[in-house]
Amino acid sequence: MSETAFRFLLQHDRQPFFPSRCYITADPKVDDRRQWSLQLDPPLDATWVYQVDDVKDWMLHDLKPVRRIFFDTKNPRTPFRELERDEVFRAYLRKILERLPTEYMQRRKYALMPSIGDDKTRTRYMDAIEAALPGITVLPEPEMVAEFFRLVKRTLKLETGANNVLLVVDVGASTANMSVVLSRRDGTILDVDAKGAQRDLRVRALRGDSVSHAGRWVDSRLVDILGVADFLLENDRDRVLRTIEEAKVRSSQTGAAVQVELPSSGDPLIIDHNTLVSVSNEIWKELKPLFEKLCERLYVNQTSTEDAKRKSEARLRERRVNAAGDAHRLVDTILLAGGTSLLPGFQDAMMATLFPDGHRPTVLRVGSSFAIAAAAGGLAHILHNYDPPRLREPDGKGGSVFKAALESTLPYPVLLGIKQPGERERQVTVLDPNEPFIDDGGQRPIQDTPPLAAGSQPRMRLIPGGAAGVSARQGRQFRAMNVRRSPGKMQIEWDPAKQKAFVHSEQIEGTGTLWIDANTLRKRQEAALDPFDGPLQPGALAVDAAEDVVLDLGMSKIVALTADRGWISAEELERVVREGLDAPPPVEKKDVPPPDEGRDDLSAIDDAEKEVGAAAEALPSVRYGPRPAGEAPTADGEFARHAESAADLGPGTVSTEVAAVDRDERAAPNEPVSRKPAAENGSAEPVAAMPFDWDVRVPDSQFSHALETLRDKVKEVEPHLQFDDIVVALLALAVRPIVLLAGPPGCGKSTLVRMVARILGKEIGRTFHEVAVQAHWEDDGALFGDSGKLCHLLGENAHSHLILFDEFNLTRPEYYLSRLFNALDGGNGAIAPEVKIASCRIFGTMNIDDSSRPPSPKVIDRCFLMELTQVAWDVEKPTGLGNFASIPALPGLPMVSIDGANADERIDAVLRALHVAVAEHDLRHDILPSRRVLADIKSLLGLHHRLDLQGKDLLNRDDLVDRVLASRILVKLSGAFDQLQPAMDALDKALDGAEELPRTRRRLKLARQQARLGFVSPWQ
Repeated sequence: MSETAFRFLLQHDRQPFFPSRCYITADPKVDDRRQWSLQLDPPLDATWVYQVDDVKDWMLHDLKPVRRIFFDTKNPRTPFRELERDEVFRAYLRKILERLPTEYMQRRKYALMPSIGDDKTRTRYMDAIEAALPGITVLPEPEMVAEFFRLVKRTLKLETGANNVLLVVDVGASTANMSVVLSRRDGTILDVDAKGAQRDLRVRALRGDSVSHAGRWVDSRLVDILGVADFLLENDRDRVLRTIEEAKVRSSQTGAAVQVELPSSGDPLIIDHNTLVSVSNEIWKELKPLFEKLCERLYVNQTSTEDAKRKSEARLRERRVNAAGDAHRLVDTILLAGGTSLLPGFQDAMMATLFPDGHRPTVLRVGSSFAIAAAAGGLAHILHNYDPPRLREPDGKGGSVFKAALESTLPYPVLLGIKQPGERERQVTVLDPNEPFIDDGGQRPIQDTPPLAAGSQPRMRLIPGGAAGVSARQGRQFRAMNVRRSPGKMQIEWDPAKQKAFVHSEQIEGTGTLWIDANTLRKRQEAALDPFDGPLQPGALAVDAAEDVVLDLGMSKIVALTADRGWISAEELERVVREGLDAPPPVEKKDVPPPDEGRDDLSAIDDAEKEVGAAAEALPSVRYGPRPAGEAPTADGEFARHAESAADLGPGTVSTEVAAVDRDERAAPNEPVSRKPAAENGSAEPVAAMPFDWDVRVPDSQFSHALETLRDKVKEVEPHLQFDDIVVALLALAVRPIVLLAGPPGCGKSTLVRMVARILGKEIGRTFHEVAVQAHWEDDGALFGDSGKLCHLLGENAHSHLILFDEFNLTRPEYYLSRLFNALDGGNGAIAPEVKIASCRIFGTMNIDDSSRPPSPKVIDRCFLMELTQVAWDVEKPTGLGNFASIPALPGLPMVSIDGANADERIDAVLRALHVAVAEHDLRHDILPSRRVLADIKSLLGLHHRLDLQGKDLLNRDDLVDRVLASRILVKLSGAFDQLQPAMDALDKALDGAEELPRTRRRLKLARQQARLGFVSPWQ
């Protein structure tokens, strides 16, 4: 096969997708109902495994948000775990993201949004995706299926000047989804074809609905029809259903009768063509109410307003539609997909059930490759909406373009930003792309706005949501308002035809300036750097590379698709679905070299495996992404055999529904666990050792759950405490051995360190040491001399220590901390030849005032700077140290690695602006962040992602990005203003409109205010 431009980034046994199942593993020795790990590959060596066959189905349709799993169902004192649905789904999405090849990890990401009728479920699903996949943009799945037929297959023809109605039907393994997609019917001219006819090709999906009458329902119905023995169902229902499913698929594919391989006391159990046709008729009787509900929604859409009636009148009269019961005659085309749609008689039963009066829409089939078609349609849609387009029809040279772009629904949420004097901007969502209001338009009140006092003068703006990117928000400035009457109510007006939103208010003067044109958000103005101009086969499309990845999180499979320079055709995609991906060439594994002196065998083996893995990833012919590490070709069968043997043994098997067992009656809490390279539950996370050691990291789930418990306990003691500061301090301590707290006197720097010491279980004078820095220190004799304050930490020491240097910069830190800096940051703990210091972490406090000596750039580079603000003037109760004696200590800090979602578009924009300014204006290179700083940033973002801090409402990602930009990047802006001005101008442009980053903007504003002094300093 010739290599094509559409590249599949996930694969399983040469298939262009990954199964949508996952495995929960746990260690039964650990007595913590919330501590578990999730992985995508079958954990063959794990003691306790629970398999989730369809996590998305659980997320969308299961009414039970928590599942209890038990280690040994025969033991009433057995360990158990509580799996919270949204948390499992977020962990699953993070693991999927980590499976993307490294070189594609930082590309822009899009997820396809299924049709979800229930508002709460839709919101919960969106929140989970946005928390687990930072910066994700959501595309409506039904519309992207239409794009597959229109742009890739080019079999979908939309009638101009009419309201084309497409029915998207996806009947898969777990659910049956139906949506209606409409092309617009207004008179707006998007483009003019060769005949001068207007082409109105905007489409939008009405809300769809889904039910469970799909493949698994069919399997259960076949169980009833075949009369499977009750004892088989009671003992092993899952295996029975899998056997039925396999026979069903074979009979559907061959058309022959297939015997079900199950023990039977009577006649053999046979699935044949007639049986499946009968079930197809039954399933459509069950699905008909779902379709009727859609038809009611469609009819209301066509007739709900006088304007809608006027535009629909001709088509309604032509199709003899007089009521909702006739609306099925409006359907022009059915896009039929899903594995269950391949059942014999399925399409005939659908047509006879849904259209009994003889109306016969065109049917375009996708079959079982729905997820691939949806992802390909989404990618084609994105490529075509570049300006100029990056998806082109053939003209013999690969040069001609489509004449009209199909516009889908609003691509991003629209937010109303409200900023009152002395306060940060508050953002309220006024338009959500996934709500029915987007389809219908009109005017409605804006909810959840803060009360506005009469006479106040807030500033407001309308902006696209964060996923639209930095460039989409640039230039959208605040507008001054005047509140005439309290509480300042406002309304949003949305015109779905013109795609424009306006804010109105009778109580606020100035809202006429608040409007936004969503059409400007659809096109990405980027010329291709290397356009494809090679020869094309008949039916192929030319593709220019783009920095985009589309994820379709299907009910049974996950597809990740991106585009490189080349060509694509529907025939090639169908061939991949039919035959699978080309196998990568075998990689010759190197012999494991003998271990070097001073290294053990494990280190040598690890190095050899890394070299082999690097060689495999470097092969240019591996087009569709590497096989997941550790995955055997017959993993499913091996896992099934392992599961069956585990069931015979008893312990280790699980059940989702077992009577509750009181936790107080369980075994004693787990004893201290010795240090190990990996946990016994099959994950790659280390197990904590006791007592707490800075060098030992605990599993992510253990740390994040402990942090949740800590937050709840701390709020009981100090309800006004800013817990965000504690979280950031802990993350900083995990990443960097030296953390510097800066802020005005009295803002709580020392108090925060003492809180963290208590939280980490440190004892004053034993493992927590406060050192008051003296101005006369010129070396570290006061610390490590014969009677130094920290001399007892030299030599062998079994404990880990936390040290606070108060007034860190009262004298130059280089004078008294240079040896300690070196020992902690690359010196292997050696403070002098043959002399090591105990395992330590350092906090330093620094006042920001005109009497302070600013630390040198070299010191700042080695520290994690964390800035605190002064206590608010209207705080009800100033926060003190409080009584934290009842709060349990954290078990440790999380493991740090540069992986996961460790990039952010705003940080990238700032770094890009700085590097361009330095290069173009020949500025000082020391204003650029060092490798150490860049590694810290990636580690922090990766930690935030892995620990699910956004999903668990522990730390907002915007807050972390704001702190990183202000304290790790912009803090290096220091020197003569005329030398820094080009960099300042570039940063102002890169951060234009980023009001969600108040610390960063304040840092830039401070630098601008210092322009009149001619010198910029981050400390004045």
